[in-house]
Formats: sequence, C-alpha cells, structure tokens
Amino acid sequence: MKATAAERIRTALMPVAILIGACAGAFAFRALDLPLAYILGAMVGASIVTNLLGPMKGGWLLRRSGLLFVGASVGALLTVDVVAELARLLPVMVAVALASNAVGVLLSFLVARIAGTDGLTGLLSCLPAGMSEMASLAQEVGADEHAVTVIHTLRVVLVLTLIPLWLGLTGTVVQPPQEMSIDGGLAVLLIVVVSALISAGAKHVGVLNPWVVVPMLLCLALAVAGFHLPPVPPPVLIAAQIAIGASLGLRFRLRDLSKLPRAAAAGLVSGLILIGVAFIGFTAFVEAFSNLGRLPATMAVAPGGLGEMIASASALGLLPAAVAGFQLTRSILTNVFTPPLIRLVVARRARKRKGS
Repeated sequence: MKATAAERIRTALMPVAILIGACAGAFAFRALDLPLAYILGAMVGASIVTNLLGPMKGGWLLRRSGLLFVGASVGALLTVDVVAELARLLPVMVAVALASNAVGVLLSFLVARIAGTDGLTGLLSCLPAGMSEMASLAQEVGADEHAVTVIHTLRVVLVLTLIPLWLGLTGTVVQPPQEMSIDGGLAVLLIVVVSALISAGAKHVGVLNPWVVVPMLLCLALAVAGFHLPPVPPPVLIAAQIAIGASLGLRFRLRDLSKLPRAAAAGLVSGLILIGVAFIGFTAFVEAFSNLGRLPATMAVAPGGLGEMIASASALGLLPAAVAGFQLTRSILTNVFTPPLIRLVVARRARKRKGS
C-alpha cells in the first residue's frame, strides 16, 4: 500500500519536529542549570515529540553521529601516559566487568519472574551489554526481543535520571561550560569523517561499538605519530550530546511500555538494583584499587549505555578516558564471550528436543 501525501509529509517533517523538541528540551534544562542538561533535556524533548506524533525512523543515525564526536573528544585526551594508566587499571576493569555479569545473571531469575518471561529473556535483559546487541541476540535465539529492549532502555533512562540526584546528594559542583569556540573544528570533522568510513566497514565484520571505538583509536594513532589533536569544540560536543539524548528519547515510548507492563516493572526493579549495586559496591571497589575519585568511579561502573556514560563523563569533565576504559571493557567482555555460550546452550536444548 502506497503512503498518502499526508503520510509522506508527516514522515519528512518528523525529523525536524524531533530535533526541535530535543533542542528545546536541552536548552530548557540548561537554562535551569541542571547537570547533563543537553543529554537529559534532549531525551525528554524527543520523547515528548515521539509520544505525541509517533515514531521516527533513523534514530540510529542520530546516535551514531553523536558517538563519533564523543569518541573523538575522548580520543583527543589519549596520550601514551593516559593509555599506560588505563593498562594499569585493566585488572580492576576486568574484575568489575566480571562482577557486573555475575550480578546480571543472579538478577535474571527475578526479572524473568516479574516480567513473566522465560529465563533466557531475563538473562539477556540483565547482562551489562548494549541494548541493540542483546535485542538482536534475543531475536536470533528465540527470546522476547521487545521485553529485552524495554528493560534495557528503562535502565539507561534510570541511570541518566539519577545521576543529577547523585550529584546533588554528594554536593558535587559541575564544571562550568567552556567558552563557545569552534577552534579546531575542521580537524575534528576530518577525523570524524574518516572514523565514520572505517566504522561502517568495521560494523559489517562484527566489530563491537565501532562508532565510539574507532575515533578513539584513530586519535590515539595520530597522537602516537606526533600529531597535535585539538579538542572537540564545545558547540560540537553539545550537539553530539543532544543527538545521543534524542536517540534515547526516541526509544522511550509509553505505548511500548503499556503493551509490556510486566517487562516495564521488571526494568524499573532490575534497574534500581543494578544501579544500587554499582553506585555503592562497585564504586567502593574501584576507589580502593585505583586513583579515581568517587564520582569518576561511579560513572565508570554505572550500568548505563556505553555512549551515554562516556558522553555524560565528557559533559561533566570527569576523566572520560577512564570512564570509557571501564565501560568498553565491560561491553567487550560481555559481548565477546556471552553470545557464543548462549548460542551453544540454545543449540544443545534444540538437539535434545529433537532427540526426545
């Protein structure tokens, strides 16, 4: 069935409406002097528009664009000394990643019961990996991908929402915004364009999270080669934060939550538990075995999305390279080792059913 003229116009205007809503929310939150204003405000603004007017296709493009610039902003901070420090922290990163997975496995039983789903869906909903990766795996192995998406989305939203509250409770003063200069913008744009081309190819061969990893590695290679890399201009980084927040807001649709109320309840419960364990237990562990302060350690172990946490650390000026190291280690460890194990178990169960 061909789309009507009105439907075509609506489809064409939806991205404009989403961007207007995201920008309005971002600058409204900034006017209120709220932490993570551009990410949270864009998330709220985009969510309001998508819930009022309907879904928009292409949210992935917003997210990937934002991740490329955030990755470049972190990459500009990577020096030989910083990389050496991250290597020193690798055992702590791996320990936190393993502990996060263990907590996710234990919590999956409760989530499956609350959501009314099978154990495999509960497990994929609780593993500390990317929402898109776990949803795709759920579809592949016959789990409920919609429940997985809802639970992961709610957890990320909870983390981002609770961070400002955490800042208030700890009395942390966020760094004031930098001067709105665009110096070095052309060099950053070139890095991002090259990174985007490499990432597109890397994605096709199964590289995890190339949109944030590739610009970081490219910047590191350029720094090692002796090139001076300018920081990402603040206006560009603000635009990247708005893009990431808007892409998350597009996923937060009340209609989807109402269709899966038990999954939504499971997402809220599991999210609060995972956040509590991370903010209290894992943060204390990282503080004890690294030189990170309380707030950077909290961001490093927060069970939010990879891009959202790195962007948040950049927005708050909280050692984004260290936060990226912890978040990447957890994401890579989970995504590399967990899917093969799950596929193996599912295949064995399928063979047993055929043999019986």
